[in-house]
Amino acid sequence: MTSSFPPNIAWYVLRVTYQRELFVKESLDRMNIENFIPVRTVRRRNAQGRFCRVREVAVHNYVFVRATRPVIDDLKMHRLPMLRYVMCREDGRVQILTVPEQQMNHFIAVAGSADEQVLFLAPEEVDLSEGDPVRITGGVFEGVEGVFMRVKNARQRRVVVKIDGVSAVATATVPSAFVERI
Repeated sequence: MTSSFPPNIAWYVLRVTYQRELFVKESLDRMNIENFIPVRTVRRRNAQGRFCRVREVAVHNYVFVRATRPVIDDLKMHRLPMLRYVMCREDGRVQILTVPEQQMNHFIAVAGSADEQVLFLAPEEVDLSEGDPVRITGGVFEGVEGVFMRVKNARQRRVVVKIDGVSAVATATVPSAFVERI
């Protein structure tokens, strides 16, 4: 079976300068380039002093872009010069950070949820060396894989999906009946 996507397509993690994530997202959307920026709904006071709900970027200064390396290079050089590669050290070499397709799909499933109980965590707030790898078998997060663990300042255990060095996202509370060890 042949794939409809070009070879070497990947999810690249790109840094955006000066918190221009939403501008970059709009530009990428106009160019029909697949991208993802996690947003959340928060309560804020408006100019009249009343509380209202607004959507804001949940993981600042990052945008996830699904494309080939030449497309990303063209974006960085000509169209959106405020983009920078996020680098990581792997096997003693410095490489451009990409996220595996399945891991990104799980991250989007949780981070893209409108559920207000989803928690966004900085990499240093979560230690995934402990805990069991699990899959959610029911509910809105069905099929998501992550680690079942307690999260700081949360009462119940949650399923955490992590992108190393960038962010982690914890689901809303998931009933134990919907979680299976993998």
